[in-house]
Amino acid sequence: MTTTLAIDNNNDIYLDASGNIAVASGLQAVLMVCKNVSQTRLGEMVLQTDQGLPMQQALFIGQPNVLRYESALRKALLNVSGVVSVISIAVTVVDNTFRYVAIILTEFGRGVVDGDIADNL
Repeated sequence: MTTTLAIDNNNDIYLDASGNIAVASGLQAVLMVCKNVSQTRLGEMVLQTDQGLPMQQALFIGQPNVLRYESALRKALLNVSGVVSVISIAVTVVDNTFRYVAIILTEFGRGVVDGDIADNL
């Protein structure tokens, strides 16, 4: 079974009711890892600068290339342990902020990962 440290709405680890670091498992764990992967920008990881999503390059330099971003997001999500398939990805744009919603089929069921991408690098 997939297990990971649980994160709250601010992407912070937290303590559970017993005072221990909260842990997520199953569907919740896979979706938390997917959320983390979907927020990782290309070049952000010091030891793996070739990893991450090309947010700046695909969306905020010149004409936005939403298909390039969607393709990179789909590939990244499919590399997460426990993900069986990416059913759909929708990207919308409002006031220079891109919003994505990905519907994912995992070993534990179906889930949704979403978020905003703003040009604030």
